[in-house]
Amino acid sequence: MSNKRLAGYMLVTDMDGTLLNSSKQISDENRSAIERFVAQGGLFTLATGRIASSVKRFADTLPLGAPAIIYNGAIIHDFTTGKPVWQRTLNKAEVKSALKRVMERFPELGVEVYSGEEPYFLRENSMTDHHRRMEHFTRPLTQNIEELTEPWFKVLTAWEPARLDEVQAYVFEHESQLTWVRSDDKYLEILPDGATKGHALEHLMELVGIEKSKCIAMGDHLNDLEMIKRAGIGIAVANAHETLLEASNRTCCHHNEHALADVIGWLEREAAEAKS
Repeated sequence: MSNKRLAGYMLVTDMDGTLLNSSKQISDENRSAIERFVAQGGLFTLATGRIASSVKRFADTLPLGAPAIIYNGAIIHDFTTGKPVWQRTLNKAEVKSALKRVMERFPELGVEVYSGEEPYFLRENSMTDHHRRMEHFTRPLTQNIEELTEPWFKVLTAWEPARLDEVQAYVFEHESQLTWVRSDDKYLEILPDGATKGHALEHLMELVGIEKSKCIAMGDHLNDLEMIKRAGIGIAVANAHETLLEASNRTCCHHNEHALADVIGWLEREAAEAKS
């Protein structure tokens, strides 16, 4: 398609709960719409809490035109080179101290430390077991936190949603020196300072030379909030957390109803009207 009416636009989407359906697949409708968007000159990329190896199997099948935001904003990763182009890391001493207190108070809380190619499991529960199976993580339970000498990019804590609500209330009051982000009903994460998806998006816009007004970001949960707020057009899927729905500029259909196709169709109509 020679018509480049979407040149200058960048569309950045969350994966789980936004791009992917409940079966963790990209629908044919979404895939076709993304290809149309790129054919018309748009840049497409991803913004996710997932690690590089977990994103790669999707990235390899998509026409990414810009590096992707991974680790919930701690890293901007170029999948064409396989290397990060920007990253932030945790203050390990500060995080270790807080984790010790939180793990003592909530002895059944699952804890994963993201460092290197896969997360290290400091404590397991049914939620981390499910996460391990879903992502095919192979590292055994880590007995000693001091063994984790590589940089830490994030820490994920996992539990049943109602119990994690208790953890969230506690850490927001007693461990507020750290950046805590609820990325899912069952996941609460510690991120580096200045490493939300929103901070990373601002850096990515500068990196690829996209105007804020032409940057569209899509998401569904609280880890997408800063990205939705800092994009030129922040879009929440119909299944999004209430806070996101309130903060967004627009809403679109449910992630099981081809949300990307919905948004790209809207962009195409807007561009056609502007041209006429």
